[in-house]
Amino acid sequence: MKRCLWVVPKGIFPVSDGARVANLALLKAIRSHFIEIDIMLFIEDDSDKLYLETYNSEFNPCNVYFLKKTSYKNKIKKLIFLGLNFLKSSNLPVTTGYFHTEKLKKEVSLVLTHRQYDLIVFDGLHPYTAFMNLIEFKNIPVVYRAHNVEGDLWSTAASKTNNGMIQKLLLWQGKKMTDLELSLISRSTKVWNIAQEDLKRFKSLLNDNDKKLIFLPVGLEFMKSEVKKEIKGDSTIKLLFLGKMDWAPNIDGLKWFLKEVWPMVNHQKFELHIVGSGDAKWGTELFKAPGIKFFGFVSDLEAVYANCDFSIIPIRYGSGTRIKVIESISKGVPVVSTKMGVQGSGLTDYFQADTAADWVGVLSALDKAIGQKVAERAFVQLEMMYSPKLIGEKAFNSVKV
Repeated sequence: MKRCLWVVPKGIFPVSDGARVANLALLKAIRSHFIEIDIMLFIEDDSDKLYLETYNSEFNPCNVYFLKKTSYKNKIKKLIFLGLNFLKSSNLPVTTGYFHTEKLKKEVSLVLTHRQYDLIVFDGLHPYTAFMNLIEFKNIPVVYRAHNVEGDLWSTAASKTNNGMIQKLLLWQGKKMTDLELSLISRSTKVWNIAQEDLKRFKSLLNDNDKKLIFLPVGLEFMKSEVKKEIKGDSTIKLLFLGKMDWAPNIDGLKWFLKEVWPMVNHQKFELHIVGSGDAKWGTELFKAPGIKFFGFVSDLEAVYANCDFSIIPIRYGSGTRIKVIESISKGVPVVSTKMGVQGSGLTDYFQADTAADWVGVLSALDKAIGQKVAERAFVQLEMMYSPKLIGEKAFNSVKV
């Protein structure tokens, strides 16, 4: 296959969250199979363009297209913008309003007019709305890489609110998101699902076992690290929460953990490091609790993992593969998680905790040496499952003519 356009809903660099890890891993793994590849990124500001050399060195693309979305810091202006876009395209979910503007459609049309592609890969759902009605897009083969079942995220969020009006609004938007997902699946030659649970869910939505749906997990390099040496006199167990601070499942899980679990643990024994990009204003007061260190965005995740003893994942809903699960194990850090938190990863060697009482009990019994043994078993279990080379080959073989 000669020429591919890889479409991503945001910049890949810096690699600061699970979605970017997933984008980077597969694109690197599959790049050598295409003679030419272009990358199209939907960005909010020009700072993403500073990474052009990184894109060139990592992926050797023919072209990198930076398409700038409309962005507002002011919440009122943001709501007005999304509201006006919704009135123009009321059949689409409101959150796609940043992508299906006339400006972006014209820019996409211009690219498709001047470059003839054998395949377009949508590494995420939302950018599809900038393409869907373009004449130039009509006959190009498409692949959809599904990171989540997006419609289900909305319906699950609806189930967690007691406000009837908000619940109806979330369900309404969830239905529109599901319709959009099914539209792209129908248009696609293949759908790469990063989690088995998502693949099953899409099959149930389609009411058949459509062969275009395949399981294609996230590929990550597993690098064995040195066993951490405990500093003499330091018996503190350092816990790590790593995730995007403005992603709804992360907010829900971490907020619940800080309110229901953290007050019950021994703050002389534990230290919690919270790391991640995105708006974290919701946690300003919660992060002031004893034993908590909030770092926000950190560029060097190697150092973050090296400094912590366990990763915690108190996720209570969501779909897709928990990239942070695989990444943590790939760095030799054991995981404490809800059952939902490891969903889609295939991980069985971890410390499971679902209720607040479970969490308090598991944390109280944590031991660094035992944790390292659990991490070593998990490393062996996941290393072959997430080999980037094998996953890249599987992806390409699923679409080559």
